[in-house]
Amino acid sequence: MDLNYLLNALFKKKWIIIFGTLVALAASLAFTFFMKKSYVSDAQYSTGLTQTSKISLQTSEVFDINQIDLRFNNVVETFQSPTVEGMLSYELLLHDIEASHPFRQLTASQKKDTAYTLADFTKAKEILHKKLNSLTLLSSYDFDERRVWDLLLLYEYDDYNLSKKLTIERIKSSDFLLVEFSSENPELSAFVVNTIGEKFLEFYNSLRSGVTHNALVRVDSLAKAQQKKVDSLQARLENFRAKNGTSKTGDVQAQALQSASEANAQYTNEQTNLNKLIAQLDAVNNQLATLNSGTTTSSTSQQTNNNAEILRLKKENENLTSQMAAKGGNDPDIQGKITANINRINELYQTVGTTNPVASAERIQTTRETLIIKKSDLQAEIEASRQNLRIYLDNADKYRGIANSGGGSEVIANAYENDLKSAQDELTKYRNSLFTSQDIAVNPDFNFRQTLIGQPPIKAMPLHRTIIVGVSAISMFIIVCLIIIVLEFLDPSLRSPSIFQRETKLKLLTVVNKMDLLKKSIKESFDLSSGESLSSSSKTFVESFRKLRFELENSGKKIILLTSLKSDEGKSTLLEALAYTFSMTKKKILLIDSNFSNNTLTRKFSAKPTLENFSLGAQDNATDKIWGITTLTDIVNVDVIGCNEGNYTPAEILPKNNLLFNLNKIGQHYDFIFIEGASLDDHADSKELSKYADGIVVVYSAKNSLGEIDKESLQFLKSSTPSKFLGAILNSVENDYLDV
Repeated sequence: MDLNYLLNALFKKKWIIIFGTLVALAASLAFTFFMKKSYVSDAQYSTGLTQTSKISLQTSEVFDINQIDLRFNNVVETFQSPTVEGMLSYELLLHDIEASHPFRQLTASQKKDTAYTLADFTKAKEILHKKLNSLTLLSSYDFDERRVWDLLLLYEYDDYNLSKKLTIERIKSSDFLLVEFSSENPELSAFVVNTIGEKFLEFYNSLRSGVTHNALVRVDSLAKAQQKKVDSLQARLENFRAKNGTSKTGDVQAQALQSASEANAQYTNEQTNLNKLIAQLDAVNNQLATLNSGTTTSSTSQQTNNNAEILRLKKENENLTSQMAAKGGNDPDIQGKITANINRINELYQTVGTTNPVASAERIQTTRETLIIKKSDLQAEIEASRQNLRIYLDNADKYRGIANSGGGSEVIANAYENDLKSAQDELTKYRNSLFTSQDIAVNPDFNFRQTLIGQPPIKAMPLHRTIIVGVSAISMFIIVCLIIIVLEFLDPSLRSPSIFQRETKLKLLTVVNKMDLLKKSIKESFDLSSGESLSSSSKTFVESFRKLRFELENSGKKIILLTSLKSDEGKSTLLEALAYTFSMTKKKILLIDSNFSNNTLTRKFSAKPTLENFSLGAQDNATDKIWGITTLTDIVNVDVIGCNEGNYTPAEILPKNNLLFNLNKIGQHYDFIFIEGASLDDHADSKELSKYADGIVVVYSAKNSLGEIDKESLQFLKSSTPSKFLGAILNSVENDYLDV
C-alpha cells in the first residue's frame, strides 16, 4: 500500500476528518469555557538529608548518592502517606467548620446531603482534635467517626481529592523539596502547602523518636563499658610502672613470667565476670518474657530449691574456670562443662522466674523500660568483657614469648601503653557521638526546615485555552487519520487497481468506475447524440468500456465467455455496456444468457428463453433456425438469446447438438458473441461453458475480497484454460481509487 493510495484514501474521507476536527474544536472550547480558575501555591523545604548524621555507631561515613536518593524517596512517600494526608484533611475540615471565613462554601444542594444534615458538628470537632493529637486516622467501624468521614467527602478534603492536586518532588540535585497545591481558593492552596510540612514533621518525629532514644542509650552503654576498660588498662600500667620503675636491664625472663601469670589471673577473673554477666543477661531476658506473657512464678518451696541449685552451679563454674586458667585458658572439656552449667542455670531461671524472692518482688515493680536499659548495659559489658579476654589471652602468649626470647621491662610497658591508647581512642569516638547530640528530641539525621513559606497567589493560573484547543484539534485530526489508515489496512476488499493486481497477479483489461444507475442509466451514458454534456463519472465509465473494446478486438477472439468468481459482481450490466460500446462501432453482437442460476440478462431485455430448446438437426438450416430463437434489443446491431432460470448446468439441460455446440456455424452472422456464465465459486456452469468459448474474461467487484475458494477458481482459469484466458475486469471502483 503506497503513499499515493493512503493520501487518496484520506482525501476520500476528508469530510469525516473535517467533521471530527470540528467536533474536537467545539468540545475543547466548551471545556475551557467551563474550566474553573486554579490558584497554585508552593512551599520549599530543606531536608538535611545530604548532611552527615549526628549519631552514628560507625567509625566512618561514606557520602552515598544512592542512599541519599533512597532517603528522599522515603520522605516523599511519607509526605503522601495516609497519616500525613489524613492529618491535613482533618485540619482543613476543622478550619471550615470553625472559622468564620471557610475555604469552601457548600452549595444549597450539598447542604441537603445526609452527610451534612445528620452531622453533629460539636462531636465532629471533638473527634478531629482527638485524632490530630494522637496522629491516628478515622475508623470506618465507629459510627461517629464514619459521620466525620462523610463530611470530609462532602467538602472534598479526603486524601484522594487532595492527592490529585498535590505535587511533592525533589528539586533536582539539591537538598530541597518543592510542595505545590492547586485549588479554586488561593488561601486554601497556601494553607495546604504550609500545613502539610508541619504534619509531616510531627508524624516523622513520632516514628523516629523511639529509634533515636534507643540509639543514644546504646551509645551511652558502650561508652560506660569502654570507660571501665580504659580504667582497668590505666591501673595495670601504673602498677607495672610502680613495681619496675623506669626502664633498666634485669631479669627479663622473670618479669615476663610474672606478667604472663598476671595475665592468666586476669583472664580467669574476666572469664568469671563474663559468665556472671551472661547469667544476668539471661535473667533479664527471662524477666522480660515473664512480663510479656503475664505468667506467674512457681511456688516458694520450688523456688528455694532452684536457688540452691543455681548457687551450686555458679560455684562449680568458678572452680572450673580456675582449672582452665591453670591449663593455659584453653580446655574444650572444661569449657563444655561450664557451658552446660550455664544452660542449666538458664533453665532454672525460666522455672523460677527470678533468682530469689526479694529479686522477684523487685522484678514485678521494675518497668519494661528499665529492664530494656539494663539489658543494653549488660550487652555492652559482655562485649567489653569478651574483648578483655582476647587482650589478656594475647598478653599471656606475648609474655611467654618474651620469657623464652628475652627482652626488657620497657617492652612490656610499651605494650601496656599501646593497649591503653587504643582503648582511649575508642572511648573518644563514643564521647564525640554523645557530645554532638545534646537534644535527642531532634531527629539525628533529618534537619527538616521550611525555607519558603507558601503565599496565597495573586493571579490564577493561565487556562492556556489556545493551546488546549489547538492540541485537541490536531490530536483529533491525527487520530481520525490514523483510524482511517488502519481501517484501510484492515480492509481486505480489492478496492483499487494496485491492490487487485498485487493480490491476483492477473492482467487487468479495464477498470470500471462505480455508477449510480438509478440516476443515469447505461443507455443515457452511451447516448452521445443527445448533445447533453456528460459528467466526469459518466465519461470515465464510457472510456473504460472503450478500452475494454480495444482489448477484445485485438485479442483475436470472437466467442467470449464472461464469468465471475462470486455472484452479483455485475456481469449482466457489463455485458449491456459492452454491447453499447460495440454498437457505436457498427459491430454485430450476439448476447447469450447461459446463467441458469440468475438469468438477469434475459429479464433485462425481455428475451425469449429459447437456449434450452435449440437443437440443430442434420437437415436444419442453422441460419434460419437461429433467427427464430433470437430477440432483438433496443441496442442497434445487438441480439440476445435468453434462457430459463433453474437449478441445473448446461451439460444437464442443453440438448444434443445445441446452440453452443454450433456457435462456429452461426458466428459468421456476428462480429462477436458474448456468453454470460454463472459464478465459478458457486457453480460448475462456467467450467462447462469454457470449452465452447475462444476467450474467457473474469469480472471482479471492488467491494469484495479474495478468499481461498476464489484462489482455487483462479487456479482453474490459469491452468485449465491458459490460452483462452484474456484477463479481468475490475468493476464498481470508487472514483477516488481509480488511479491507485
